[in-house]
Amino acid sequence: MAFVNSNDYLVGRKPVPTGDGYGVVAVRFAIVLATGDLALNAIGAVAILPARCVPVALYYDSDDLDTNASPAVAASVGVLNDAGTALSTAAADGGAVWGAAIATSQAGGQSAVMSKALSRVAPKDTDRKIGVTFTTAAATAAAGELGLTLLYRSV
Repeated sequence: MAFVNSNDYLVGRKPVPTGDGYGVVAVRFAIVLATGDLALNAIGAVAILPARCVPVALYYDSDDLDTNASPAVAASVGVLNDAGTALSTAAADGGAVWGAAIATSQAGGQSAVMSKALSRVAPKDTDRKIGVTFTTAAATAAAGELGLTLLYRSV
């Protein structure tokens, strides 16, 4: 199940910066999630890693998307497979999801996604969509914004 909403980068209204090969580019990709997007195994695209670029760092930020007294929502982030139905574990995409069991959406805030998989992504000649999947549903889902700030460089 894809997310209800999208953003200007995903639909092509805004071009994704690719850099000049000499520095790091940072782009925050935001998406407004509906309560139905916070269900178990809900998945959707949030960001784009441009062709011939590799990630350097990733930050996950979120509103409070689970307003229950005992919030449960947890997410994973990484490259979406070609069908957009799962996060890729292909070697070229890092060999695993980039971040798992991210609990930032339970109360809102920001967290750095740190993993070996993120640093092992190989360049590819096509753009790749970066997605989020909810591995634990929200106990009391609340609509709100989720953002991924992706830092990347061209190779």
